[in-house]
Amino acid sequence: MRRRNDLELYEDNAAAWWDTQDRFFRSLHSVGGFHLELLQREWGAGLEGAQVVELGCGGGCMSLALSELGARVTGLDSSAGSVRAAAAEARRRESSAEFLCADLRACPLPSGAFDFVVMTDVLEHIEQPGEAVREASRLLRPGGRLFLNTFDRSWQSRLAVVTLAEGVGLVPRGTHDARMFVRPEELCEYGRDAGLELERLVWERPALLRTVLSWTIHLRQASSGVGFSAFLAKVAA
Repeated sequence: MRRRNDLELYEDNAAAWWDTQDRFFRSLHSVGGFHLELLQREWGAGLEGAQVVELGCGGGCMSLALSELGARVTGLDSSAGSVRAAAAEARRRESSAEFLCADLRACPLPSGAFDFVVMTDVLEHIEQPGEAVREASRLLRPGGRLFLNTFDRSWQSRLAVVTLAEGVGLVPRGTHDARMFVRPEELCEYGRDAGLELERLVWERPALLRTVLSWTIHLRQASSGVGFSAFLAKVAA
C-alpha cells in the first residue's frame, strides 16, 4: 500500500506527462486548462512579455501555455523526470520556456525578479506551506502577483479527492494526504506573513457529469467547493 502524499508518483510516471491516453495526466491537463482560463481572465494582457516563474511546474503544462501567451517563463520542480519531460516538450514546441530541478522552498533564483509566480496543485503536497508562500513572495517584485490553487481541508474535500477520485482510479492512490489540505484562512495568514494581500478567491468543484462521461476530471467555479484558487499581490514597499 502506498503512503499518502507520495511524490514519487510524479517521478515514477514522468514519461507519461504528455501522453493523452494516460488517465492521471489527462486529468491534470484538464485541471490546468481550467486554471489557465482563470489566469487569463484575471491577468489578461499583462502576461505579454512578463517574467513568470512556475513553482512545482511538473511536466510543464502551465509553463508552456503561459509561454505561448507571450510570457517569459521559468519552470521549477523537484522531480528530475518531470523537468526532463517539460524540457523535452519545450524543445518539441520550440518554446523559450526554461526548466530547472530544485526545491521550490529554496529557489536558486533572484529576489524581486518576477512579475508573476504560479503554483498549481502544489501547496497541498508541502509539509510547511507557509515556506512556499514566503519563497513565492521573495521572488516577486513589489506589486507582483501570485496565483495558486489547493484543496480546502474539509470532509467534503477528503471525500471527493481521496475517497472518490483516488478510489475510482482517476488519481493514483497515495497522491494526496487530506491532513495537508489548506484552509483559505490559513492561506491568508501565510500571505500576510509574507507581505501578500489576497485579491480574489475562487471556489471550485468537480463538474460531475462531464467528469463521469469523459472519465477525466473537469472543474467548474462554485459558491463553495472542495478546492479554491487564490490571487494575491505583493504589497509595495
